[in-house]
Amino acid sequence: MPGLRTKLLALTTASALSALLAVTVTPAAEANDGHRATSTDPELLAHAKKVAPLNAVANALGEQGRGAFADTYSDLHIDEDHGFVTLYATDSTRAAKLVSAAEHAHPTIDTALIRVQHADYSRKVLDREIDKIFPLGTVKDASKEVYYGAAPNVDGSGLTVEVKPSALRRVKAQGTRLDGIPVTYVPGKVKTAASWRWNDSRPQIGGDVLIGNSRKSGYAEQCTSGIAAENSRGRDYLITAAHCYPNGAGVYGEGGSTPGHWTYTKGNYFGKVTSTKDEWDAQLIDSGLYNGRGFNSDEADKPSGKWYAVNNYAYSYYGQKVCQDGARSYYNGKGVPCNITTVRDDYRYTMTWEDGSTHHVRGVQGHGTYTCTQGDSGGLVFTINDGSHRQARGIVSANSGTDDIYWTEATDILHSFGLKLNPHQ
Repeated sequence: MPGLRTKLLALTTASALSALLAVTVTPAAEANDGHRATSTDPELLAHAKKVAPLNAVANALGEQGRGAFADTYSDLHIDEDHGFVTLYATDSTRAAKLVSAAEHAHPTIDTALIRVQHADYSRKVLDREIDKIFPLGTVKDASKEVYYGAAPNVDGSGLTVEVKPSALRRVKAQGTRLDGIPVTYVPGKVKTAASWRWNDSRPQIGGDVLIGNSRKSGYAEQCTSGIAAENSRGRDYLITAAHCYPNGAGVYGEGGSTPGHWTYTKGNYFGKVTSTKDEWDAQLIDSGLYNGRGFNSDEADKPSGKWYAVNNYAYSYYGQKVCQDGARSYYNGKGVPCNITTVRDDYRYTMTWEDGSTHHVRGVQGHGTYTCTQGDSGGLVFTINDGSHRQARGIVSANSGTDDIYWTEATDILHSFGLKLNPHQ
């Protein structure tokens, strides 16, 4: 969803914008002072302990499935309620070898938690078919766009493709198979971009409020910081959603003196946007600093004023629960939404940005009673490892109402930029 934005009054020139945004205020007391919290909701900690063996199994299986066993791997289902992981694979013999390879690479996993089910098609085959109708990146002619979403079925039985409602009858009339693969066509819609925390000081972290010029001329955009990372030379970058700011834009904290009262004025400087990957809805904010002095791999959580080290990352799988630390949700009184269940772990969707451009993005869909709202864009999606550590899963990208959330995956984002996490403190 576009990060929450506001029309700047009497804005007619670039100099007028600069003057309006340059109001000086005192940083709020919630700024990151370099100390880590060690307090986490006991209920969340109990859940993290319960699912840790399942997540370890899933990560080990997924590593092999995306690598040497891509010919047979289809998907995973993590059943947190009943305590097992289902591996969907096209060949039982190859599946057994995949499990053995996962155990060899990660000897501490409990293979007794694994169930193997037959899949008709591998993820590699299904992805190849989706690529033909739903290539990632910028859509050159949105007026001709027919497909609004696409995902492999979790059991590997085929594809589900979301279609522009006015074109649904015509597309269905063309048949229910794509190159022999069963496909279910359903009506879809273009996704809304999901664009303390308060005026954070350096080193800034995930979950902070971001303010900057929107991609739409004459507007300011409020988003949320997500993943803090560094390159091979130790230069610090902060990752947020690509739909938030244009390349070259300066990004700041919210300069208003009262947390939760949005003024869209310049606060503390974060850095400049230097690179964008629209297929992952991700962009880099460059601090210009090194080795954790600019940004540090933590995320703002709860209770108020607490933050936690983000020291590892992983893919999300069907059935897993995650949290997200969007700033707008937090200041709207929703805290840090956690009971978000992964319902599609490889989902391509169509979304529009503030500048009117249309993009195909690849990520994950989650569902919950409440998941996110406008202004959470870029916020870290994560799971809890223990009382002081978090695992990055991705960044908030879009929503379709407050009960559905879409995020792009940390693994894909970091690999595409050639970065790694930087939990220096």
